[in-house]
Amino acid sequence: MTLARYARDKRPHIKPVEKIQLSEDNTVRRIIAAALFLLLGGVALAYAVIQMFTSESGWQAIQTGASEGATCGEEFNFQYELGAEGQSAAAESRTLTRLYTQACQTAYRLFHTEESFEGVINLREISLRPNEVLEVDGVLYRAFETVQEAGDRTVYLGPVYARYEDLFYCEDDVQLADFDPRLSQSVAEEYAGIAAYASDPGHIDVELLGDNRIRLRVSEEYLDYARREGIDHFLDFGWMRNAFIVDFLAETMMDSGFTHGCITSFDGFARCLDSRDVGYGLNLLEQREGSPIQMGTMEYRGPMSLAGLRTFPAATGDERRIYRLRSGEIRTLYLDPADGLCRSAADSMVFYSRTRSCAELALEAAPVFIADALEPTAVQGLSGRDVQFILCWDERLYTADPQLTVSNLREGCTLLRF
Repeated sequence: MTLARYARDKRPHIKPVEKIQLSEDNTVRRIIAAALFLLLGGVALAYAVIQMFTSESGWQAIQTGASEGATCGEEFNFQYELGAEGQSAAAESRTLTRLYTQACQTAYRLFHTEESFEGVINLREISLRPNEVLEVDGVLYRAFETVQEAGDRTVYLGPVYARYEDLFYCEDDVQLADFDPRLSQSVAEEYAGIAAYASDPGHIDVELLGDNRIRLRVSEEYLDYARREGIDHFLDFGWMRNAFIVDFLAETMMDSGFTHGCITSFDGFARCLDSRDVGYGLNLLEQREGSPIQMGTMEYRGPMSLAGLRTFPAATGDERRIYRLRSGEIRTLYLDPADGLCRSAADSMVFYSRTRSCAELALEAAPVFIADALEPTAVQGLSGRDVQFILCWDERLYTADPQLTVSNLREGCTLLRF
């Protein structure tokens, strides 16, 4: 026999349901209330739809669409003047948003060093397939061309960046030793060993084969070393990454006829697209007592590329590339390809040009800024390559540009030309 047969019914006693007849007046009032709520909901929905497809003329921030998947849009600020030439601001906004979103998604995937994407040959895929001929997007091909023309080897510090960047996620100085070569001799030796391979084209180099075909050539010696050390991350544009991306975003907008704006990355790279007689400004910052202070505003008009390099936090996102120790020392992403150590000859410099791209500016700035001290001849030689600079130092602004205009000069700050 089963216990169920003899189990006592423990369900609570419930009174029978009583049927209540509602009056006709109550029913009518409920129908009217429901209709009113429905009407209000429809009005709210219509308003939301109108707002979605209506944009006001004037300066607006163009943002990436949230439904298109991961993009690099959060690292950039795209300010654009909608309806400046009588176009529909709403239509212009929709087109710009779609174009900008697609470009940010493309850049995100191409320059990604840790994730692969179906049908995309990006930096991750190239690192995973050394000594193999691959066809890449023209954006990456031109990036490698630009690097090779400059003779810069930063892109080959991929294994160092893969480990070093974890430093910026440390919550206390005691955690730095696993990543910081200035605090750990073993880490310093590891980075120096990788830098020795990275600086030698005989061990690693990207061969440009034409028609967007490349081959990441890696020597057997370096491959053996990489296998022993668990390295599968050979390429990384490091601190210059957003310089290449902002160039791509700017060129995409200009090629489609959108030129009434400026795109700026959180880490200091900017492309002004505007050929009109419209004034733009860049705040010039210096670190004083641990805080960024505005020394003045650089004013300019017309298309311009800018690269603002600084060693102190001044924008959202800087915690991913700048770490301040309790001692006051600073760690940054500005790594020297010679040994993998971060260096900076100044706290703040701005490089700008009307003819050079942001990537070209970064490559020109690298040997000047990533150094133990400023070399006057190196700084002065920039103007001969159509690159101007502003050095923010000890409440002084130094420049060799005779046409530079600085407004809102901070009291006590001096503009010096040489």
